Amino acid sequence: MTITSEESRDWTETLVDWVGARWRWLIVAVALLFAFNNLVGLVVGSLGLIAVVNRVIGRVLKAKKIVQQVQGIVTIPDDPGKNA
Repeated sequence: MTITSEESRDWTETLVDWVGARWRWLIVAVALLFAFNNLVGLVVGSLGLIAVVNRVIGRVLKAKKIVQQVQGIVTIPDDPGKNA
């Protein structure tokens, strides 16, 4: 079963007519898709930045806790009778 050139031309003309009638809405759809993609990228980037900041703050607080523990060990001698 072959498609004649007339049938093929009719199909393409129908498609061209459909796109020609709706080209403004297609541009609006593409623009909205682009804007939505940028918005999602902004949200994902913000979440990534929050995660990095959270990790850095966690490491700083952990280091501060370790420093306090070491200072506590150094300032409190094991044998109170000995003077170093």
